[in-house]
Amino acid sequence: MRLVIPLFALVGLVFASVQAEAKSCSSFAVIKSYDAEANTVDVEYKKGRTSKYFPKPEGTPKDSSKIPNSCKGKVLKTTSLVVKPTGGRMTVTQVRSNFEGKMQNDTDDPAWLPAKLQELIDAKTQVVIVVRPGMGKDAPLGVTTVYLPITEEEKAEIQKIEDDAEDT
Repeated sequence: MRLVIPLFALVGLVFASVQAEAKSCSSFAVIKSYDAEANTVDVEYKKGRTSKYFPKPEGTPKDSSKIPNSCKGKVLKTTSLVVKPTGGRMTVTQVRSNFEGKMQNDTDDPAWLPAKLQELIDAKTQVVIVVRPGMGKDAPLGVTTVYLPITEEEKAEIQKIEDDAEDT
């Protein structure tokens, strides 16, 4: 019995450290370049306001964000991040609209993500990236999701929702 309690404590500490390492974080960034051979992007971290970048209709619960907490520490010092242009829906680097959060990737087309990344690089578009460590102890950090800036159509949809809410 004396051995069982320390054993559970050790398992709990190991599990907690693995959980801490596997957490996602998000940051505003501009993608500077894409290396197709290494499947990496170079990013420049920027400042931004989530409330301006992801406007929500009035009355939307405050905890409805799908974006993880802000990045801190060594993540912000890492400017070369892994991307995955091919794979299943849950393994590919996803490009999403920010209002509805719908994935835009064509997972059957291996050229889709590189072309979209190049479009963002050429336009110097500020996006929100979600960064997560890869599997394994020494796995590099990777971009799991790219949230695109809000479009005029999304702004119009938000305005329509707010106008409809005022009429009722």
